[in-house]
Amino acid sequence: MKGAVTELLLPRYIDTTDGLSQWVERSAAASAVAVDTESDSFHHYREKVCLIQMTAAGDDAILDPLALKDLGALGPLFADPSRTKIFHDACYDLICLRRDFGFEVHGIFDTMLASRLLGERNFGLAAILKQRFGFEANKRLQRSDWTRRPLSEEQLAYARFDTHFLPELAALLRQELEARGRLSWALEEFRRLPEVAARATPRTYGPDPAGFWRMAGIRSLSPPVLGRVRALYLLREGIAERLDRPPFKVFGDRLLIDLATLPPESLDDFQPRPGLRRAGIGRFGREILQALKKATPVVDKPPRDRRPRRRSGRFLDPAARHRFEALRELRLNQAAALQVDPEVALGNAVLEDLARSPPATRAEVEAVPELQGWRAPLFIDPIFSLLTSDDRRR
Repeated sequence: MKGAVTELLLPRYIDTTDGLSQWVERSAAASAVAVDTESDSFHHYREKVCLIQMTAAGDDAILDPLALKDLGALGPLFADPSRTKIFHDACYDLICLRRDFGFEVHGIFDTMLASRLLGERNFGLAAILKQRFGFEANKRLQRSDWTRRPLSEEQLAYARFDTHFLPELAALLRQELEARGRLSWALEEFRRLPEVAARATPRTYGPDPAGFWRMAGIRSLSPPVLGRVRALYLLREGIAERLDRPPFKVFGDRLLIDLATLPPESLDDFQPRPGLRRAGIGRFGREILQALKKATPVVDKPPRDRRPRRRSGRFLDPAARHRFEALRELRLNQAAALQVDPEVALGNAVLEDLARSPPATRAEVEAVPELQGWRAPLFIDPIFSLLTSDDRRR
């Protein structure tokens, strides 16, 4: 298999309106189309989609959004639920396609989610392609700058294999899901993906005075130190935009916290430290000192939309924390019986919401969106019983 794929001709490269029209016509005749995107967040300040890879009817294509001024012809294809769009880990691609082009995507088959519902532990695309097709991608190209033109043959080959195998993989996974009685589970999850992606908040750019709250390790800092963190965070955003670089390539979060905790008072006092060498001090030292000088204490609590996105019950009160741990144990047992990862069985965020505000009636448990569908017979009665038992109410 590996020898065969290396002999493939280069994929279609589509950077003209005529080429796009021809590709849309070919794709519209296919019952399933594989899709992936490549963006430039590792190299530039404002992230954008730089490539859209597609596979349809055995044909691979790479679309160039930097050359194509209008990709609207793809809109009806993506929105048509009768034609399957195959992704591997769809949510990020859905967010990017919606953000940059306004595309609504329906009729999704997510090969990563399907793999996880089958109990696969190594569900990354590279691992799956190696296991099932004997194909190994060139990992060196994972962080290519996809804005550069022309793309090398190596880059084109790397990009094409993100979708090349997906139609065959989806067919295999569909058969396996059906054999396990889980195809209906997967289809339910796939139907939810557009809504999940639509709820996601894309990264904001430019000055956002509350953006610093998403940094890890700052909740216990004093108001004056938090004020300096905020000032340095905003400075970093400005420098990153000016240089057109991702913020993490300007200063790391740990450096900002270090400078805020032990702030230098002058250039003479400014010693090199991890993440900031002497050349960086010479280049940015005066701006850093000015930001630190102007900083004011932060006395407000973090806004709700700036709280950590991944939740694990760490900030619950003791009673809620007790319920959370009991719910986690219940989920662990159910996941073990299903032979799936616990997060696939039921997410931590759902458990935390149930622990924080436990439903008082079975109807309230049934109304939780994440407990509907295939999860209902597995979780509703056990969760209701757990939350309403006397020892859990203490």
